[in-house]
Amino acid sequence: MSRLSPKPSSLLTSAVLTIGLTVSCSLPSVAFAGPPTLPEDPSAAPQPAPQPAPAPAPAPAPAPSDSITVQPAPQPAPQPQPAPHPNRAQPLRPPTPGYAQPQPGYGQPQPGYGQPGYPPPGYQQQPPPPAYQPPPPQPVAPRYNRNKGMGLTIAGFSIFGVTYLITAVSATALLDAGDYDLGRPLLIPAVGPFVAAARAPFAVLGFGLAFSGVIQLAGLGMGIGGAVTLGKARRNAPQLSASPGGLQLKF
Repeated sequence: MSRLSPKPSSLLTSAVLTIGLTVSCSLPSVAFAGPPTLPEDPSAAPQPAPQPAPAPAPAPAPAPSDSITVQPAPQPAPQPQPAPHPNRAQPLRPPTPGYAQPQPGYGQPQPGYGQPGYPPPGYQQQPPPPAYQPPPPQPVAPRYNRNKGMGLTIAGFSIFGVTYLITAVSATALLDAGDYDLGRPLLIPAVGPFVAAARAPFAVLGFGLAFSGVIQLAGLGMGIGGAVTLGKARRNAPQLSASPGGLQLKF
């Protein structure tokens, strides 16, 4: 009887082994299990897009009725305008209701215009502008030279004086030598050299005396002509004279 019933210590040992095996078998399943699933946060979930509001339903069209007719509104009668004043600008009248305002710049075509490319009736071709005419020359005021002819007078008398001086010296030398036929005529100015040239015994001497006479005549003529011209210039030149009434300019 005692052999068939187990001992309490062996039963306790068996129970401990059974529990240990059970725990060891359950640990691997716990180690390889996935993470626990957490409950979802309702605030973190994406919100659905708001749906557009439905369009309002169109109002039903009123049923046509044969007994109702729409009368147009009566137009107001235009008021009479006062007579325009001839010297006063007339104010612009507002357009009548119901009529469109005409566009500015588009009016009735002006009468009197012909076809394009042709001048309108009554058009006259303008004459060409006159050609440029140079201004007429201004008259030059006369200039008076009071000393006109003075240079000719001085030159003429200078030539005549020098030539006659040389001839007179030669005449005195001939007189000292005793040749009175040549010495006396040479003392006559302008004409004496020609008289002495006719009496000269040599042709060369006669030519020199004649040439001296020509120079004397030329110088004398120049001096006389210059003196006449100078006298006319002095007479025709304006003269300034003093008088009790003031200075006077005489021509």
